[in-house]
Amino acid sequence: MAKSTGYFGLRRGSTKSHTFSVMDGKQITKDRVEGGKNPRTVSQMSQRCILATIGSAYSAMKVICDHSFEGKTAGRQCMSEFMHANLRQAMLAKDSGFYGFNNYGEKGLVAGSYIVSDGSLPVPAVDMEIASVSTADKRITIAAVIAETVAEIAADLGMVNFGDICTFTIMYPKKDGFYGFGAVRLTYKQGESVADSFAVEKAGDVVSASISVSGGKLNVVADMYYEFATSASTSNTYAVAVLSRKVNGNWLRSKAQFDVTDATPTFAAALSTYPVGQERFLNGDGIVTPAAGGNTGGGGDNGGGGDNGGGSGEDDH
Repeated sequence: MAKSTGYFGLRRGSTKSHTFSVMDGKQITKDRVEGGKNPRTVSQMSQRCILATIGSAYSAMKVICDHSFEGKTAGRQCMSEFMHANLRQAMLAKDSGFYGFNNYGEKGLVAGSYIVSDGSLPVPAVDMEIASVSTADKRITIAAVIAETVAEIAADLGMVNFGDICTFTIMYPKKDGFYGFGAVRLTYKQGESVADSFAVEKAGDVVSASISVSGGKLNVVADMYYEFATSASTSNTYAVAVLSRKVNGNWLRSKAQFDVTDATPTFAAALSTYPVGQERFLNGDGIVTPAAGGNTGGGGDNGGGGDNGGGSGEDDH
């Protein structure tokens, strides 16, 4: 891999022998891969399984995670930081139950203890819980144990200046078997009551949001877009708060991570769906298996040297 210079400037695309991309304002040139083989070992497929899972998670949570890492520019740098932090964590904890993993070819968010933000600000000092989950209404209520006055609420959320933001991010089980992701953002502003001291906005799967205070708790209510899984409950719905503050033109963040302890499927179950040690079937979706009742000997139509044999050497992933 090399950095390109010359009259081309910053280009994207490919030629017969090279591919071109731009990273952090610099041109990156790579040799174009020809005739690459699919992974053949358990170790290689393990890495692919974890990478696919974290990549799918970033895609689902991009609305927050593409600008949630302090000191990193929005987009590519934040994506790289998300992938790096969560890949390392998932590899260390892949058998712990903190992460689910995507089966081969699946695209979607599975439950996991994902790091969604990182920075130098203190974590909001609130004791949060999922107070209720209504599958019929597609509604989630987050309750934060907190004082009731505007000043006390702002202090517990870590807000010290007007314009400070506390974002509640939510991960919930959907009917399609994957998880949905949404966020409710509270921006501190000058006002008399709680209702007019915090601007409420939504992102991701959240279609409407509101806040209220009662019984010493700040209730954040979010109505979601997708149908909930029938098993959706307070025990498999998760929320975490992120504090944001702009200082000298730069956004500072607090660290936030979903606390998941019952993720499924397990790593071993997901890995078993990957074609370890097998060639793909003519670059299609199947793997090489003998046809029922067919000739499995060498040299015939179904033999190792025929069209169905391994060793095409082409990567179809």
